[in-house]
Amino acid sequence: LTDLSNFKNLMENLKMKINKSQLARELNVDRRTIDKYMNGFIPKGTKNKTSKIDAYYEVIVDLLSDESKQTFYYMRVLWQYLTDNHGLQCSQSTFRAYINRKPEFKKYFKDGKRIAANLPGKVRYETTPAEQAQLDWKESIKFET
Repeated sequence: LTDLSNFKNLMENLKMKINKSQLARELNVDRRTIDKYMNGFIPKGTKNKTSKIDAYYEVIVDLLSDESKQTFYYMRVLWQYLTDNHGLQCSQSTFRAYINRKPEFKKYFKDGKRIAANLPGKVRYETTPAEQAQLDWKESIKFET
């Protein structure tokens, strides 16, 4: 589409008319789009700007390395840790997108560092209401700050 202005100049020099509707059908676009590009429209390019999370790249590498005492089971926990202790200023969804864009970080969470509990299951039994309480522990996580 970006060469249509050159095509227009060529056709004018050859004193030929351009069938914009036919060209639009062949290129699978609207005829007004063809006209716009023939009149010299140049689409804006994408900006290559750095992420504000790039400043924390080395910190994230250290936290997710094998030498680190801390194990992060979820991206949300890592995001919260960086927000609380290192002053990260971004939304959780932005952080998750950043982690998923970096293959070395994505692999850490994809492989799953979760520890399977080696405890046998418990037999459940029912009691009357308000007789006893039940707590479910999600995982045996030792969290160091």
